[in-house]
Amino acid sequence: MHCTLVLLSFFLGLLTLVKAEAHEEAPELNVITTFPNNPFNIVKNGQSTRVVFTFTQPRGVERAVAVNSLTGAFLDPARKDGERKRILRNMTNRILHDDPLVQFTNGKPLQLPYDIHSEFKPQKLDIELRATVTDKSSLNKYNLLLYRGSVTVEEPPQSLWDLELLSVYLILAGLAGAVAYYVYLSYIQPALRANLSTSSSKRKEKAPAPVVNKDGKTYDESWIPEEAINQHQRPRARKNRSRK
Repeated sequence: MHCTLVLLSFFLGLLTLVKAEAHEEAPELNVITTFPNNPFNIVKNGQSTRVVFTFTQPRGVERAVAVNSLTGAFLDPARKDGERKRILRNMTNRILHDDPLVQFTNGKPLQLPYDIHSEFKPQKLDIELRATVTDKSSLNKYNLLLYRGSVTVEEPPQSLWDLELLSVYLILAGLAGAVAYYVYLSYIQPALRANLSTSSSKRKEKAPAPVVNKDGKTYDESWIPEEAINQHQRPRARKNRSRK
């Protein structure tokens, strides 16, 4: 009877120990989140925004904790947690294959970078950044909240020498050239050919030869008064006499 009670108490203690390990608390970590060279937490569309996490453990805590992955989400500031459409879009899940360890108090802080990408219209949004960590002693995984705050989404400044804009310019120039070439072949070239053909045909047409009368003159003297004809002929006669 005494042995039975001892065995029963042993198994009850073992069951309590397993239950405590299964429901152990998440590891305590001190995390500092910074936006390097970005004091106003500005996120520009189409560009990556760097965030750096600095992990340390509180004093007196010696627990080997490995960071497995980093992720986050964009949140609607007009909605509360648990409401529909509170999460606008999940961020990229960055998996850390080497599982870096958060050192003990006397060790160096662990710094991990994370890049945020945005494709929203300019506005102010809430964000939430999390990490999946593993307790190396129990191999239990935990999802820890690292940062919750707000960011300002902006459009990047446009440059005339931007590669995307240059490609757009080249495409538009090619389309304009194709349209101009089509208009030239369809309208301008036929019109030029028609003008050349008409001008060459006009050149080939010769002017009509003047009609010569019986007296060898090319004009009709019937409508000219005789006095004018006589006056025109008298000087010639005088000149002929003087020559003689």
